[in-house]
Amino acid sequence: MKAPGRLLLVILCSLGFSAAYILLCLWAGVPFCLASCLDPQPSINSRPTVPGPLRFSGYSSVPDGKPLVRDPCRSCAVVSSSGQMLGSGLGAEIDSAECVLRMNQAPTVGFEADVGGRSTLRVVSHTSVPLLLRNYSHYFQHARDTLYVVWGPGRHMDRALGGRTYRTLLQLTRMYPGLQVYTFTERMMAYCDQVFQDETGKNR
Repeated sequence: MKAPGRLLLVILCSLGFSAAYILLCLWAGVPFCLASCLDPQPSINSRPTVPGPLRFSGYSSVPDGKPLVRDPCRSCAVVSSSGQMLGSGLGAEIDSAECVLRMNQAPTVGFEADVGGRSTLRVVSHTSVPLLLRNYSHYFQHARDTLYVVWGPGRHMDRALGGRTYRTLLQLTRMYPGLQVYTFTERMMAYCDQVFQDETGKNR
């Protein structure tokens, strides 16, 4: 076969394979296209749906020991205690989140432009509880919607033996009825200690 004939045969074969490939792709894509057309995409501004209240068994309320039950958050802002937040101008964006999580006694008053003013949940170390008490009217009287989760070693948090920090939390709930205070369960504390050791190589 002469060279022009071979070239023509190669071109025809290539066209045939290309046509078959395109047809196969179109056939395979039909279900996806149908699904896309029959199930319209949600609008850009729609918010994700969430299930009802969830039960978090790793946290026990003070004083009754009931697990934490609350609705999950659609959006969260976790605010660092670091001074690096100064000048960030993120206050409005932080407050726009459904849930705002803060650490220890990180202040908001006077810094609203950078860190916002809302606090949905505060995770507090046992060592920071005395610091919160210095401004108890702000943290426990005015910010009544804030949920506090306090953690610490067993000797400070023990309920049966009346650990020092636990006794303080118990007194706070008596002073301010309706205050939402939870502590880590022993199992949760052990889990967090293990995570800390795995990440840092240090045993607390």
